[in-house]
Amino acid sequence: MHTSAKHIADILKDIVKDNGWEQGIASSKLPFIWYDIIGEKGRAITEFKRFDEGTLYIHVQSAPWRNELTLRKQELISKINTHIGFTLITDIIFR
Repeated sequence: MHTSAKHIADILKDIVKDNGWEQGIASSKLPFIWYDIIGEKGRAITEFKRFDEGTLYIHVQSAPWRNELTLRKQELISKINTHIGFTLITDIIFR
């Protein structure tokens, strides 16, 4: 009798998916993902505030940077969702 062994990581992924925990786990990683995507310069001028129902809230220290990030909003949403592997972010509010 031959059984195929499953890697523990695959088993855990299945458990997470079967229980609908993907979104909660991904949202808990958002601050780290944000700072990774925004880079060192962005890290100095932005502060991750919260995530609520598809919207990411980011504090930006200056109006010119807020404008720049607003212009790049769709690009940033796409990068975050690609990093996560599914659509979690639908909007980013810069304040």
